[in-house]
Amino acid sequence: MTSFLRAGLWGLGLWCLAVASQAAEPIQVSVRTEVAVSPLHAWQRMQDFSAADRYVPKLKRTEIITPQQNGLGASRRVYSDDGDYLEETIIGWDEGQGFTLRLHRGDKPMAPLKRSEFRYEMAPMSNGNTQIKLSILLLMPMGSLGEWLGNWLVRPSMEQELTRIAAGLKHYYETGQRVTEADWERLAVAVEVLPASTD
Repeated sequence: MTSFLRAGLWGLGLWCLAVASQAAEPIQVSVRTEVAVSPLHAWQRMQDFSAADRYVPKLKRTEIITPQQNGLGASRRVYSDDGDYLEETIIGWDEGQGFTLRLHRGDKPMAPLKRSEFRYEMAPMSNGNTQIKLSILLLMPMGSLGEWLGNWLVRPSMEQELTRIAAGLKHYYETGQRVTEADWERLAVAVEVLPASTD
């Protein structure tokens, strides 16, 4: 290997380290949908912390693991089809408006992330229906390089996943019935992915 090539690779490595060491901004992905129920009805569904498996893709079961069933500090495990689970703890609670979850496994954030949160929000609409907004916030490892990779690789899959969750939530809030694959496909068009600049 020539010394010129070696020096170039060394310089590239240093550049990658410098970029990776810079502080990163979290990636936030948000979607919204209109649900044809009153805000009171929507809040009754939203605050039922045991219902995630009725509208979230690939979830089999939800287990509340704290004595508290909802509200600040309540925690649940959501189990996927393969038996694996994720813990979700309420870290922010706005009565009648929404709440924020920390996504974790024990004391650690959802791997390989440095931080991950999920936000449910609702607002009344002039027609009597309710607007629901779902957001996920992810802080990637590797500083600015991780942020860039996350925006390039993770954001598109998160947009698809949040669209499916919002479509399932719409079905469940409006009917009270567990969502099916056909419901997700049919209602995905009723979900709007919000531009990154308005997150």
